[in-house]
Amino acid sequence: MKKRINFPKIKGKLCYNEPLSAHTTFRIGGPCATWVEPQNEKELKNILKFARSKKKKIFIIGAGSNILFRDRAFNGIMIHLGSKNFRKIHFTGTKVTVGAGAMLSQIIMQACKNGLSGIEGLVGIPGTMGGAIFMNSGYNRVVTDSLDEIKVMERKSGNIRRLKTKNIKFAYRHSGLNSYIMLEATLRLKKNNRKVVTEERARLLGAKKKTQPLRERSAGCVFKNPDNRIPAALYIEMSQLKGRKIGDAKISEKHANFIINTKSAKANDVLRLINLVRKRVKSRFNINLIPEIEIV
Repeated sequence: MKKRINFPKIKGKLCYNEPLSAHTTFRIGGPCATWVEPQNEKELKNILKFARSKKKKIFIIGAGSNILFRDRAFNGIMIHLGSKNFRKIHFTGTKVTVGAGAMLSQIIMQACKNGLSGIEGLVGIPGTMGGAIFMNSGYNRVVTDSLDEIKVMERKSGNIRRLKTKNIKFAYRHSGLNSYIMLEATLRLKKNNRKVVTEERARLLGAKKKTQPLRERSAGCVFKNPDNRIPAALYIEMSQLKGRKIGDAKISEKHANFIINTKSAKANDVLRLINLVRKRVKSRFNINLIPEIEIV
């Protein structure tokens, strides 16, 4: 780890040499030089300005799902929008405005209590609203189906903008929002019977629990589904790789597109499994599987 930088004073949380394994659903990753949780948008803007002046790489982390951090140290600045100012959830009729750091599980639960539908398909995803929009996450339906607009901060200038969904080029597990930091989202949901919405949420969660290793330490689905719409999990299963293990990393026997950390897996164990899967599927089916998880 390089020498720590003299970070400007902030009211939010600031840590040095913070283990990233403590902040991911995989429970894998080396330390980061600087971990910071700005209290508000002004502090976030100042952090970006400081990072530019010191030529430090920044990374925005939400709940730590869908990410594999390498075993080596990350010598940049890890920014987590975990303060209460970035986790607000406010309902006005069928409209809900949420902070980028708000957990999906809390938003869905409150929507059900308000008899609002449209985001039930996100149930079981251990992420934040910001991360879900950035990845265009979903199950049957995606988060952007209910998205009206987002409030973002430009990474380079620190300027704040509002972007309408129709002006953003969303695609499968893609948003094209790399030059922005998500601050807030406005969703428009549909009025429904509270019992119906709650039961649908329970049904979807139950279906996921039966087919996905939700209680295991993982980063979610490792690979995107190929363009031909045959699930990546099926290619992996047909390649007879279910249960394959390298170190403490293992391809789930419940869902082949999940790699789980069985005990104390290293990032290198996971990366070796990823390479094995890609080579095997390519040789057998001439399909190039593309990782869905972000490798940092």
